[in-house]
Amino acid sequence: MIQSIEEIIFDEELSVAAKGERVTALLASAGTAGIAAAITCLMETSDSQVAEHVAAYLEMIPGAQAEKTRAAERLRRTVPLAGSAARLVPWLPTATLDAFIQDYLAAPYPDSPYSAVLFNIGIYFPERLRHCADRIDSPSIEESLLSGAADDLADALLAEWKNDGDLDHLWALALIRTEHAAELIASVRDEVPNPEDWEWLMPLAGRLPDTGRAAGFHPAFMGFVADRGASKHIMGGTYPHQVPLCAECGAPAERVLTLSAGDLPHNLSHDPSFFWFSCDCDEVDVITVRFTGQGTKVYFNPQGPASREPRLTPGERSMVLEPHPNQTGVSKTAIPGSVTRNSHHQVGGLPRWPTPETHPICPECGNFMPFLAAVDSGPTPFGPVQFPWLLFGFWCDGCAVSTTRTQT
Repeated sequence: MIQSIEEIIFDEELSVAAKGERVTALLASAGTAGIAAAITCLMETSDSQVAEHVAAYLEMIPGAQAEKTRAAERLRRTVPLAGSAARLVPWLPTATLDAFIQDYLAAPYPDSPYSAVLFNIGIYFPERLRHCADRIDSPSIEESLLSGAADDLADALLAEWKNDGDLDHLWALALIRTEHAAELIASVRDEVPNPEDWEWLMPLAGRLPDTGRAAGFHPAFMGFVADRGASKHIMGGTYPHQVPLCAECGAPAERVLTLSAGDLPHNLSHDPSFFWFSCDCDEVDVITVRFTGQGTKVYFNPQGPASREPRLTPGERSMVLEPHPNQTGVSKTAIPGSVTRNSHHQVGGLPRWPTPETHPICPECGNFMPFLAAVDSGPTPFGPVQFPWLLFGFWCDGCAVSTTRTQT
């Protein structure tokens, strides 16, 4: 199989995206043997393109922590390939993470092969980098270290805002996402000149602006697209009840994700579903649905039968969940998936907005809704997700209402 992977990678007629899709399809078709082949390839290859595409496949696969750690250690020792280990960071033990950090600090320059690994350590394990933050010259990593930062930094950011009125200081303060930071954001409600700004800052810090309740469901999980039946959380497939219809062309929305309440620790009373349209119309940026014993009630759009041939996801699949290493909440701005970057899905926790927004308001109770799920675009082991954005799902459990919102 390694020879087949190399033949794909070295085919000059294929684009980067096509190479990634073919390597992924090859490894995915072999099941657990594909994981073993990917690990063997990373243990043996000397080519950076091969390492990157194979590591990208492993990033889509939950579990296999020991195998991923072994491959990452080999990549670390093979310096030109070290950057590919960035994709394996969520599964690495602290000893391996710290070894990568020390390798970077031995020669800390922006183009270091270890820079990409440190970037992901900042996202998933920011506490590992705080002690050496002054030796890392990277604004991107600096932003990721806001998550869970100390109270004195939060106090300093508030003082800076009071001094110059620059809202970016409050934005950074909210991204610390600790209780202390949330208290500080709450304390300036009447001082922020534009009330709408405070209404997106408060949930960014972790609390809903009206009720003061948590702005997301905890704990947080990483999501992985898996084959049908691998979990009770369903992705894609035909939805059994009526769905929203596009007000412009009449096309039915498709089920992107249905979460099984009984298989989550969030004490939900219903199974939330989130939908989106596969048409090219521009009119919709939000879908809101209520779930009842008789089916669905759609707000703000007509409703009708679901499509018999949904196409947003690559067939009916499931989503497998693993605990997210960063339970405080990632502070680094999200970048929606692309052909060169794998999808990063999330259930629970706080949203990782590309651009912060206010949370939607439930049309039943009139309260702001907490975040529950994000579905990213980009490749999966079964083919790409067919939308170019991030979808954010919000859930009012008392009213059994879901809202799906998009950002590019």
